[in-house]
Amino acid sequence: MRHRTLTLLLAAALFVPGASALAASHWRGAMHNGKFWKKSDVREALQLSDDEVHRLDRIFAKEQNSLKALKAEVEKRRDDLDAMLVSDEADDQKVLDQVDGLEQARARLGKARALMVLEMRKVLTAEQRSKLAQLRSERRKHELGKEPRDDARKPSPREG
Repeated sequence: MRHRTLTLLLAAALFVPGASALAASHWRGAMHNGKFWKKSDVREALQLSDDEVHRLDRIFAKEQNSLKALKAEVEKRRDDLDAMLVSDEADDQKVLDQVDGLEQARARLGKARALMVLEMRKVLTAEQRSKLAQLRSERRKHELGKEPRDDARKPSPREG
């Protein structure tokens, strides 16, 4: 019973959003899958030149294969961990070793993303970086202010 409890707690901790410092991509999601410069409103707000857009495209293209490989490694390690967690035969140390491997893979992916972002920052002026940060902040505020979805879980009477 203790083994199952430890395994369930470990699984829950690993799948909490933000469990890894750089697990999420910088400038991702609503910023056009990491390509913030592809959104016409962002491009206009930042007053990006064609040359800047081309340079950002080149940086992204240069790193794309490496990022895909690193992401695939994270997914494989996560799948391996999932398989271990449902297995009755994996001992605690093997599971913890797999967790270490997964976190190292996540760290490598996060570092690669951060290095790409640092390279992209060099393309933008200080004013453009400031404006981009403002746009991201406004977007976060807008997202936080949205109403919950209709299919969102409602609290039970005991929770409420």
